[in-house]
Amino acid sequence: MNLRGVLRKLTLTDLLLLSALLAGRALAEETIKGQVLGAGAPIVKSTVTLWEASTGVPKQLAQTKTDSDGRFEVRSSGAHNDASVYIIATGGEPRSGGGDNPAIALLTVLGGNPPSKLTINELTTIASVWTDNQFIDGSAIKGNALGLRIASGNVPNFVDLQTGGYGGAIQDSLNGPQTTTLANFATLADVLAGCIARVRTDACSSLFSASTGPAGSAPSDTLHAAESIARYNWYKPERLFALLDAFYPVAPVNHLRTPPFEPYLSFAPSAWTLPLVFDGGGSRASGKMMFDADGDLWAVSNFTVGFQGQDTFWQGHVAEFAPNGRPISPITTGFYGGGMEGGTFGAAIDASGNLWAEQLRRTVDLGFRQARQTADAA
Repeated sequence: MNLRGVLRKLTLTDLLLLSALLAGRALAEETIKGQVLGAGAPIVKSTVTLWEASTGVPKQLAQTKTDSDGRFEVRSSGAHNDASVYIIATGGEPRSGGGDNPAIALLTVLGGNPPSKLTINELTTIASVWTDNQFIDGSAIKGNALGLRIASGNVPNFVDLQTGGYGGAIQDSLNGPQTTTLANFATLADVLAGCIARVRTDACSSLFSASTGPAGSAPSDTLHAAESIARYNWYKPERLFALLDAFYPVAPVNHLRTPPFEPYLSFAPSAWTLPLVFDGGGSRASGKMMFDADGDLWAVSNFTVGFQGQDTFWQGHVAEFAPNGRPISPITTGFYGGGMEGGTFGAAIDASGNLWAEQLRRTVDLGFRQARQTADAA
């Protein structure tokens, strides 16, 4: 029988399914397994909901409850592979104590390529809220595709999605020992954990009072508390820090606290911000920074890595960083070409995505976009 004969015998349902299989990634179904933790212990009977974020109202994809070990399994049926998905866990009974707690609300933003195994806890909540804050409205996340992709791509800088532990960037040599970001991060997780585990009978009400913004509207669960802290990180930060002592007082024997997350702060911060430092890609004394249409950062350097910088000898090149801070340009030299040396007098990106750099009143088109695409393809 020829192909036309075969097609005549296909039913409408067959044709629709064939069309979906040929065109589509929309019918892709993945199983996501995970565990909900609070203060380091499983949360039982927590309601876990998988959502798909877009520019409109989020779409609920699946819902289930955690078992006696805080574990769950959901299927992402109906999700588009290029969509940004996230999971919210609400309520439940922490094994650490306190009984059923309706104030529990934890978040993990997974992006467009979720792992098959994940953890939802205080660290994933803070990482997700601080990176996606401009797109969060209560329990809903919505925004343009590029913005959502950039935001979700930065969550792993703070937290390991699979284990719920610290991510790579926040504990690397540039951030762990040289900034207070890791301690800020852990301290925030500790005060959320105090409410989840109800370390005191007034733990949740204390958290909600300390995280109330200048408008005076108090949060009602741990997720909304985290959102309020991130949004008004500058507002009376000492209130939240005081909860560290209230929830986990210093032991008189060894002068240590026993919170679920360390390191913790010794002094109240000026604001609850979580800045991260990135380097590489040949960046050295960079300036004239520009963002392209993909969210990549381009920075023109005064000097090249390894050279002794001098005012009479500017030989810097161009560095490019992905939106998550990953350097794209070569580690030592950066991108160079077109006769460029020390091009920090001006920079611009044209409508085609090409970077132009001005050096000593001479503008050169460096063609880095094409060079990078060629390197990526290889």
